[in-house]
Amino acid sequence: MKRNSVVRLAVVAVAITALAIFAVQEQMSKTKPAEGSGRMFSGLIDDVNMVSAIEVNSGEEVFTITRSEKDWGVVEKSSYPVKYTLVKELILGIAELELVAAKTKDPGRHEALGLKLPGATDSGGAILVTLLSDEGTVLADLLVGNTFRPGDPRRYVRHPDQDQTWLGGGGVDVGREPLNWVETILTQIRHDRVRSVEYINAVGDRSVLEREDRSGFNFTYLNMPDGMRSLSSSKVNTIAGALAFLNFNDVAKVTDFDFNSDTVIVAIFTTWDGLVVRVSTIEQDGKNWAKIEATFDEGLADPIEVSDDADVAIDGSEGEETDVIDPHEVVRVEAREISDRTKGWVYLFDDTKYSELRRGADDFIELDIPDDAENPEGEVSD
Repeated sequence: MKRNSVVRLAVVAVAITALAIFAVQEQMSKTKPAEGSGRMFSGLIDDVNMVSAIEVNSGEEVFTITRSEKDWGVVEKSSYPVKYTLVKELILGIAELELVAAKTKDPGRHEALGLKLPGATDSGGAILVTLLSDEGTVLADLLVGNTFRPGDPRRYVRHPDQDQTWLGGGGVDVGREPLNWVETILTQIRHDRVRSVEYINAVGDRSVLEREDRSGFNFTYLNMPDGMRSLSSSKVNTIAGALAFLNFNDVAKVTDFDFNSDTVIVAIFTTWDGLVVRVSTIEQDGKNWAKIEATFDEGLADPIEVSDDADVAIDGSEGEETDVIDPHEVVRVEAREISDRTKGWVYLFDDTKYSELRRGADDFIELDIPDDAENPEGEVSD
């Protein structure tokens, strides 16, 4: 083989090798961190306890969650308490966030990753999250975009003042709305626990429905007026489920509302185990609001049999102190938890739930008209 041919083949081989190395390096640059990337906020992990406020801007909602001596709350919702676990997870998630792969620097491609500035577009807008100290110092701020792929918690992120985007190594999940941060379920009282329901309107009219025994399902309208009869059980028995999954759509301070107005209706739910939940509803400024109070009344609870081998304390036994078993402790705690959660607040429910809490006699009874009087000519309806 001629010398020139050998040289040409050697040059071609070197070129092919160089191209292969370049392709591998290019592929690696897409998956490996850029040099010096590491954590998005390198020193934050040492300052997590300095965070006293979280600002969230999703474009549709802008709100702040702040820390008080007692708990964390949403400022725009009169500091209504949020779930502390969500606050903790977010702060630690940001502090530990690794930038595992550099992505596009092209602002025109930000929307595809969900990293446009909040409100800049109808779709593809990021959530801007800012962590602040007591003094208002910004400890961290970032734009949180789409997840990497369905089922993968990793998200695309970027600094608000930089075009460079990144794939984050951890899941930074941010609630876009204030109520995404709070526990919106107020009560979970099964329908079979409800013994009686009483409705009282502003002028004192009362409608009382009660179950005759715990194994039954149907409610009886007490003190039925002469000439009246109960509606079908399918229309009456639905009241038992009003507190089964009671969740709210908005919340405000009770001091801004007048529950002595002529629109008030009080619904009192009593369970077989002595829990009493009082829900007062009003119409104010075109919206329907409710306040909730819960207590335990041992006199209304069915007796509970205590087994012979239970450790029940006997007072005055040689001066020894023993633990007293309270068979109603679970319900006492339930009443206290509902009361602590709802005291001082009013809640906005959807129309369906609100209608279940605002009832009167017309919703349960009707004129007792004989069947033949309803259809005097004996016609058979379709």
